This record gives sequence, structure tokens and C-alpha cells, in this order.
Amino acid sequence: MRFLLLLPLVSLIACAAGDASSDPGAPTPGFATQREAPTPDYAEIIANAPMLEPHVGSREPSEAAPDNAAEIGQLWRGRLESLGVLDGYGLSGNSDNSPISSFSLRMTASDFDDWLMENAWEAPRHIRFDFVPPMGWPRITPEAEEQVRIWPASEARTGLQLEAASGGQIYLEDGCFFVLRTGREEPELAWFHTETGLDVDSDGYFVLVNRTSGQVEGRLGEEFTWASPNPITPGGPPVEELRAACGVAEIYGVGNPTANAKLGEMYPRSAPDAIPPPDIH
Repeated sequence: MRFLLLLPLVSLIACAAGDASSDPGAPTPGFATQREAPTPDYAEIIANAPMLEPHVGSREPSEAAPDNAAEIGQLWRGRLESLGVLDGYGLSGNSDNSPISSFSLRMTASDFDDWLMENAWEAPRHIRFDFVPPMGWPRITPEAEEQVRIWPASEARTGLQLEAASGGQIYLEDGCFFVLRTGREEPELAWFHTETGLDVDSDGYFVLVNRTSGQVEGRLGEEFTWASPNPITPGGPPVEELRAACGVAEIYGVGNPTANAKLGEMYPRSAPDAIPPPDIH
């Protein structure tokens, strides 16, 4: 029996005393606002998705577990925790003392191999290793970057995540990114996972891009759905820098969001409440 033990992610509690307004001040020339946008042709976007190079998503065990499997598993658990890429691990039995049989990592197979080579290590062959896909698209393109104050996205890769669905409007105002969650009256500062990038499409609209597939996930100003909850994962701009640029509204993690209109195109026969949340990119 295989159990998956999720390691806790460090979460950020964003709060501030004083004025809780999300308005960073009067609009500044040179910084963009996109509160609304027409829905693009998602059928065409999906049909013309970029061809992706195959990547290694996992490596299955090729040998039986040795007698000292428990000791080996703990050794590698410590190494991966020290590197900061361990997302979770599975056990080979019901007991908490059972040997580790799998690791889920927040790194690509290629980066894992480079790390092994740097340390002159060989990965145990009785343990399964799961990896994240590589990202071939930029965090933010130059055209988009020159029109926003700051790009509030993490740098650490996203791993296993709870799959409850949340939603609301994500928009750009005076160079800052906000989310107005469904049922809420006050907007919050939006924070994205690293797998989501920012670009400007051929029609001049700011779009969120899946950095692992290159697909447009939605235009800012649309209604989005995302898997939640989302802790603020490491990396990205400091909170102090974000607040200095965009005000003291609370910070809310929208993860890797996908526009509702695109989800409707992907799952045309699903009732709205049955549409699954976006994948973890």
C-alpha cells in the first residue's frame, strides 16, 4: 500500500494596519489598466497549441528494495529536503516506519540529473521519482514588463496541491494585479505561481500564459477559476516591494488560473459547477 505524505508549504499571512484600500494612488502614465477584455477564440487557441517536447514525468523503480531500504530512504529524504525541492513522499507499507517508496519533487528530471552529477551520487533504483515539467516560456515578456509596476509571481516550482476550486475576476489596474473573488466586495492583490507568465497578445491585451505549455490561459479582466488554497511559495518580489508599488490590500494566491470561458471550451458538456479546477502546470 502506498501512502503520500505532503510536506507543509510555508504560507504567508498578509495583513497591514491602517488604510486597507487597494488603490495605490492616482493612475500613473506608462502603467497599464485592463479591467475588462473581450473573450478570445479559445477553440482556436486550444487547436493551435504549441507542440511540446516529451519530458520525463517520473522514473519507475527498476530494482527490488534492499534490506536497508528504510535507511536509504531517510538519507535521500534529508538530501532532498536540504535542497528545498521535496514536495512529498510515499511509503511502502502501513506503518510510519515503512521504507520510502516514492518521492515527488518540485524540480525537472534534467535538473535532478544535474544535481546528482554535481554531487557524484546515483539515485536509488528501488524508489520512484516524480518530477515537474520544464518551463519553456518567460515569466514576463519585455512588452508586458514595461507596462506593469511589478510581476507578483513566485519563483519556486509548484508541486502537489489541494484541488478545491475558487474563482473570481483577475484584472490589471495602474500596473498592479488584483483579484475580486466571487462573493467578495473588496479586491485583493493577486499573487501567481511561477508556472503562470504574463504576455501581451496579438490584439494588444494582457494575457496569462501557461509557462509549461505556452498556451494562453486567459485575458486579464476575465473571470477565472483556480485550484486552491494557494500558499505564497518562495521567491518572487518581496512583500514590502509589492506593497510599496501597489498598496496595502491583502495578498491572495490565485495559483495558476484559467479563464472560465476557456474551461467551458475544454469541457463543453460540463455543467458550470462540474468544471474541474485548472491543472497544476
